[in-house]
Amino acid sequence: MSGLEIMRSAEVICSYIMKGFDMTKNCPIILCGFTSSGKTTIGKLLSERLGLPFYDTDQMLIEHYQMTIPEIFAKGGETLFRDYEHEIARRVCTLGPSVVSTGGGMLTFDRNGEILEKSGTIFYIDRPFEDCYRNLALHPERPLFKNHTKEEIENTYLTRRGLYKKYAKYDIPNTKGPQDAVEKICALL
Repeated sequence: MSGLEIMRSAEVICSYIMKGFDMTKNCPIILCGFTSSGKTTIGKLLSERLGLPFYDTDQMLIEHYQMTIPEIFAKGGETLFRDYEHEIARRVCTLGPSVVSTGGGMLTFDRNGEILEKSGTIFYIDRPFEDCYRNLALHPERPLFKNHTKEEIENTYLTRRGLYKKYAKYDIPNTKGPQDAVEKICALL
């Protein structure tokens, strides 16, 4: 984040504080980022800290459609998965005060990014690629890891990074652990 962006963010936060506006009062806090960036871990810690319910969009999708993500991919490929994911994004818009961890690809589609940006405050959990990849390698069953080379995954990471930044109001580095990221988010609320 550039100095100018930090100053603008500080001005916005100060104006909310001056007006007595609680950013979490009426809308969800939405966490986006690459697969294995720490969204779910950070989201659970944040929801506990703020006393808000926690939702994971991948889990919401599994529960709503009564299928695992690999089963959805087997049934209709990525197209069906992304359509189901969009329906979940629409449901997120109705949640109210909560903490939501999105799937790694959810905000890479404008139709999701646009509606989520309007309904909540989006934080991009920015974790270095090597850290994400190391964690992803512990879960070889995940479609992203199972079906792609490390180079392809890194290219996806780089492409998605710009898309996350497009919709996120704040960029939260996740280099010092989840608790540090939670503290950074809380400082912006």
